[in-house]
Amino acid sequence: MTDTQPPQSNLPPPRGPWTMLWHRLRKNKLAMSGAAILLVLYLISCFGGFIGPYGSNEINKYTVKYGPMLLGGYVIEKIDELIDEDENFEEIIRDTYIRKWEWFEGGVHFHDSDGNFTLRPHVHPLREYVSWDAYGETEYILAEDRSISVPVSFFVEGSEPHEIFSLCGFFPIKGLPHLMGIAAEDHPTGKDLHTGLFLLGTDILGRDLWTRILYGGQISLSVGLIGILISISIGLAIGGIAGYFGGLVDFWLMRLVELLLAIPGLYLILTLRYAIPDELSPRQTYMMIVAILAIVGWASIGRMIRGMVLSLRECEYALAARALGGSSTRVILRHLLPNTASIVIVTATLYVPYYILGEVALSFLGFGITEPDSSWGLLLKDCQGSEVLKYNPWLVTPGLFIFLAVLAYNFLGDGLRDAADPRAFLGVSRKEKS
Repeated sequence: MTDTQPPQSNLPPPRGPWTMLWHRLRKNKLAMSGAAILLVLYLISCFGGFIGPYGSNEINKYTVKYGPMLLGGYVIEKIDELIDEDENFEEIIRDTYIRKWEWFEGGVHFHDSDGNFTLRPHVHPLREYVSWDAYGETEYILAEDRSISVPVSFFVEGSEPHEIFSLCGFFPIKGLPHLMGIAAEDHPTGKDLHTGLFLLGTDILGRDLWTRILYGGQISLSVGLIGILISISIGLAIGGIAGYFGGLVDFWLMRLVELLLAIPGLYLILTLRYAIPDELSPRQTYMMIVAILAIVGWASIGRMIRGMVLSLRECEYALAARALGGSSTRVILRHLLPNTASIVIVTATLYVPYYILGEVALSFLGFGITEPDSSWGLLLKDCQGSEVLKYNPWLVTPGLFIFLAVLAYNFLGDGLRDAADPRAFLGVSRKEKS
């Protein structure tokens, strides 16, 4: 008797639903680009204290509203000479200067004080110039002294322990090193010289904007994740109960959902925030903002879950679980809600940007994160004056990070939605085959 061998098949091995979801998602270049951007944003925010060259609230009164050194630097230009008298009534000459910004000149450069090229980045120290006007009033102008180049050092130790890593603001680990900065021994001497590394410029208090953005990302990015986790938990519980039991339970729970959805979201957020006392600490304020955003956002998720559970509770596996004596809690938690997981993940990804923008709106209006903490919305609060775009446009840089985070989440959410829809995937496959 000869053994019969089963025919060899060229079909790929069977894949589970999550494997298929990942297989479809990684073919979407926009979704993967969004995931990569988010990964970078979360990583640099978690290591913000290490990457930033200064502390979050380290103030330098001499460098208020200084421009971004990555894009250029200020130069001084003498425009006039005034004849005045000193305390001994002797004639002296007082100089009048004007400061001009030069794009991609000065700032961070790659040559030393002798003009020799070097791979090590350098910056020019900032010198104070005293300018006089026709009325004898003085103005102190800060501009680069391009005759001196100061090297940028890596793994510089700070003067006091600071946060070098935290999980989006939680569980901080403290230490001394910064990724880059100006070493103490490299600072040039001179009372009118000030050396700093301000890659994206400084804010209205002279604090390094790049460092503040890194610390602000810890709050702005974590608000979205924590808020959506709370909203999903409430939505799953309320939607699962309403959809499974139906009747009066479903009626009253859905009326509550409709009541929340009938109130404009921003007004409800502002009303709830106004009810919170102002004496709370920044960390308590942060938790209250997360709770407010979660309370406002769970209603739409709960209604979506309720509709899915209504259809799933009549499926064979749910009926079989009830027939075998399974409790309502077991049927909901073990059989119904897990089958909504893919849609819940997609919905969560698409909803996170709304939580980020909600925190930004609250902080921008003065109802959100407060000093000494930092968030991207709080940083944008400094841009409310109309003269900012004309004289200090780099202060709007946090808005670019908000734009990147929201756009990346939308790309990723759209990709997850397409990957979780087998009909959309089949349509693409048929087009590719034809």
